[in-house]
Amino acid sequence: MTRHPVEPTGLPATLGELRASGWESRTVKAELRANLLARLASGRGIMPGIVGYEESVVPAIENAIVAGQDLVFLGERGQAKTRMARLLVDLLDEWLPVVRGGELNDDPYAPISPSGRAAIDEHGDETPIDWLPRDRRYAEKLATPDITIADLIGEVDPIRVAEGRYLSDELTLHYGLIPRSNRGIFAINELPDLAERIQVGLLNILEERDVQIRGFTVRLPLDLFVVASANPEDYTSRGRIITRSKIASGPRHGRTTRGRSSTSSQSSTRRSSASRRGKGSRRSPSRRSWRSCSPS
Repeated sequence: MTRHPVEPTGLPATLGELRASGWESRTVKAELRANLLARLASGRGIMPGIVGYEESVVPAIENAIVAGQDLVFLGERGQAKTRMARLLVDLLDEWLPVVRGGELNDDPYAPISPSGRAAIDEHGDETPIDWLPRDRRYAEKLATPDITIADLIGEVDPIRVAEGRYLSDELTLHYGLIPRSNRGIFAINELPDLAERIQVGLLNILEERDVQIRGFTVRLPLDLFVVASANPEDYTSRGRIITRSKIASGPRHGRTTRGRSSTSSQSSTRRSSASRRGKGSRRSPSRRSWRSCSPS
């Protein structure tokens, strides 16, 4: 069982106390950037336990965070892509204030869920505040072809409709994993395995801050840092990242010494086999694409 840290005493318990404390709201990307710069200034690294990427992948991650970009890790299996995504949690603030009763980790100064806004309207400065630990601000999902928009973004709740609400009413929505990761890090593994329409929905919520559910446009001004991962062979065979130019603005995958020697050995074997057959060693389309995904 995961043990969450005990909330420290003396933190503001209401919205009024939070205002009086001088706490200021900031986006999750601004938070990551500030904490990264503070860590680098103190001489500490951001990827403890990751060996071999000090001169390649890690500087690219740092540049992406400083620039306020989301990340896509493109690399072979076993190259610590998921582990690096999880280590980014340490760059979040230790505690984050949220509106008690809000569904989407609502910012006390700017709640986005109907329940969060209703709590502020009802209680004003007496609105109760909860403090969220950093480890609960990370959500991870393994992409599979059967994932739906409802899983990631949300769906109309038939029970709420049966209670008399209209389909166009925000209160009829049951939010998915991405909205519930608001003000945190959302990681999705094996991105090419997502159906293209799901990738389009993901891009739309990141770029346009809205999504259509059952034909109704719902505004979701989410604050997220997105990390995705993909394998080169999956990128060229089973699927493709259709939103690559938009959200894949992060580092290319690094490669360990073991990975280089293995690849070199396999390439030599293929060349010698082709020579014995007396035929050219023309690569298949998937192999040429694999090479185009690799770093120089």
